[in-house]
Amino acid sequence: MKEQIESLLDKYYEGETSLEEEDQLKDLLKCSAGFEEEKMFFFGLEELRSEAPSKRPAPKEGRNLVNWQRSAAVLLAILSISWLFYREYQEQKEEQAYLQVVEALSIIQDNMKKGTSSLRVMDDMKHLNRTNELFRIEKIKEEE
Repeated sequence: MKEQIESLLDKYYEGETSLEEEDQLKDLLKCSAGFEEEKMFFFGLEELRSEAPSKRPAPKEGRNLVNWQRSAAVLLAILSISWLFYREYQEQKEEQAYLQVVEALSIIQDNMKKGTSSLRVMDDMKHLNRTNELFRIEKIKEEE
């Protein structure tokens, strides 16, 4: 009988027993002396199966943690979206400033063109280096 129990236990621990062999093993363990650990294992499982599970309320700490995580996730989402909108706003301000600078430089360029166009007359006279040549003073002196 002891040898039969040991062989069935070996098969059971290797996962090779059928349900009928497991029932036979339980019956043999009830009748035999010894094998106290195996008896506690098999009959303890049956006792656990017969007990109704106790309904315990869920711990509130876990809920607080979940609420904290949700709050953190919402805050992170709000901060991320705010940062994206702020970056977009900054880029628009930079573009507006750039366009204002370009417009100001364009106005300066137009005014410079107006100022240089009035100096073209002086361009014609740049080859005259002396006052005598400019006003033809020598001719006037000769005529006197």
